Amino acid sequence: MKAIFFAIGLLAVSAVAFAEEEKKELTEGGREILNQLRELRKEEEDALAAIEDEKEKDLIATILEKEEDEADKLEETEESTRVKRAARRRHRRGGRRAAARRANRRRFNRRLRRNRHRAARKRHAHARRHQRNLRRAAAKIRRRQHRRG
Repeated sequence: MKAIFFAIGLLAVSAVAFAEEEKKELTEGGREILNQLRELRKEEEDALAAIEDEKEKDLIATILEKEEDEADKLEETEESTRVKRAARRRHRRGGRRAAARRANRRRFNRRLRRNRHRAARKRHAHARRHQRNLRRAAAKIRRRQHRRG
């Protein structure tokens, strides 16, 4: 029964996940701009093809590539700039973590000390009980020997 509920739950989660996927389609304005850019690129290629001097064609192509590379680099640097925070200042004794560490160490040592004291008390109590039992047994033996005469 649990397996059936689990399977139904997984199916429901996957259905919700796939249903929420948005289709990435361009709007009408976006399509127009894309077509204009394609036309401009085609015009650029046609203009380069119209040039008959190979050296000049190569020179123009390299200049255009350099300009595109520089534009890409500028975009990358603009994207990669991040908001910088002030450096954390170190306190003499540390921050919250150090305080928590000290508190945990204190609790551990206190528990350790209590356990040691309890173990020592148990040892002493056991030794006292044992000695008392030995004295009682010796007294009992003496009493029996005394009765026999």
